[in-house]
Amino acid sequence: MRTRRIIFCLILGLCTFFSATSDALAQARPSRAALERQIVRAFDREDPRRALLLIDRYLEYWPHDEDMIYNAACGHAILGEREKAADRLLQAVREGFRDFDYMTQDEDLASIRDHDVYLAILEARKKIRDQTPKTPPEDLRKDDSSESETRPPRRVRRDGRGSDEFEAWRTDHQDDYIFETDDAQRLHVASTLPEEAREEMMGMISRQSDFMVEHLFGTVQSDYVFLLVPNRDDCSIFDLDQSTAGWYEHARRMLVTTDIGASLRHEFAHVLHWGHMDRINQRHPMWIQEGLASLFEEYAAGRTGTNFRFLPNERHNVTFDLVTSGDVPSWRQIFGLSPTRFMRAASRFYPITRSIFRFIAGKGRLDVWYENLVTTFPEDPTGVLALERTFDKPIDAIESDWKAWVRGMGRRDNTIARGDASLGIQAESEVDGCRVTMVHEGSGAFEAGMRIDDVIVRLGDISIRSTRELMLAIARRRVGEVVPVRVRRGEEYLVLMITMKPLPAFSN
Repeated sequence: MRTRRIIFCLILGLCTFFSATSDALAQARPSRAALERQIVRAFDREDPRRALLLIDRYLEYWPHDEDMIYNAACGHAILGEREKAADRLLQAVREGFRDFDYMTQDEDLASIRDHDVYLAILEARKKIRDQTPKTPPEDLRKDDSSESETRPPRRVRRDGRGSDEFEAWRTDHQDDYIFETDDAQRLHVASTLPEEAREEMMGMISRQSDFMVEHLFGTVQSDYVFLLVPNRDDCSIFDLDQSTAGWYEHARRMLVTTDIGASLRHEFAHVLHWGHMDRINQRHPMWIQEGLASLFEEYAAGRTGTNFRFLPNERHNVTFDLVTSGDVPSWRQIFGLSPTRFMRAASRFYPITRSIFRFIAGKGRLDVWYENLVTTFPEDPTGVLALERTFDKPIDAIESDWKAWVRGMGRRDNTIARGDASLGIQAESEVDGCRVTMVHEGSGAFEAGMRIDDVIVRLGDISIRSTRELMLAIARRRVGEVVPVRVRRGEEYLVLMITMKPLPAFSN
């Protein structure tokens, strides 16, 4: 107890001292946002030792970041290193950490709940708050796997926003990127995209924003968000790969994506949704956040943003198989999942929740549902009551209707097998489409004059922004069809008329 009193006094004696980060190492600094992202991902992958190594590097450049010091305490606590965890936690408080409610909920600190330092901080927290009044911190979102009510999201610094990240990136990459600002969408954009791709990307964002504002959120987000489309060399620092094409960090107001198609549409939906949740002070459950964002991965809309239709993508077959086999969890089970459990089975729950939202939208009730969600959320944060009010029937009956709807759509052919129509190429994702890496002799693409390093940007009337989108577009075609394929060859664009041929003709 005496030790605890000494710590208590020490905390109170130091709680009013704060230091600014030195700029002495500015020239050598890594990207702050990228390093934070790597730390978060290390924790997500249950690799606290790597997270601690990255935190040490981070603190070399920003040694007074109280939230990152707090993260170090969590890492040591997870590893059972109680004294190191306690030292880091005390250091975080000295540097200005004040979110004690968050601290008491954080499961990462379970191993030091009985430590004198932890208990002394709890005893001292009221006086600390009185001496250092602060605006209550907003909730944070780290990415598709962020966690809310039952498990607090990973702590990252709060002083930066989209405009700060944009200016920092422009300072460090002035000659490598094109920088622009869209005030209507409150977006700062940096990319290396060709002009045509940039214009199409911003047009797509504008149409999606118009729809979501009109039918769901009322207005765009309050803060400017930094949208970065990194070049190939910079992808690795943001932990982007084939399994993770993009992410949105709400704390940073920063969206990073290598796929300006489905992934961008998904993450941009998060931008607007989180902007609205901030305004109404609600944090909707994970099934709603991810299901709603997944809904916008694939849609058709006119150039003016009218006639929005949400289309099936490769997630549909996952849901269809689960429903027809009887293996799909009940809606009540899904809606009651903690964020952690939801994300651990994301390969099942993303398709299911996207399908639920396609069902709602297909009935013309997406806007009514969201209005009911906002109204009933204080009473029922799971979303069950909102659905029951929207359809005027019990949740089990709505779920039964949904299952019949899924069965009625059947299974979709979204693969290319022997005998199916094909261009006759191999390709990999490029920043604005799919770069051709091989053209098979005798194929339709070969006969039309397609070359290695051509970048496919459109097939028929469908924009192509990733190999996934290219495969889905080809799977909808038939052998013998002649399809206009728009490609970028260096700085120029041209259209090749390609006859779709069966796969065996060029499989070897």
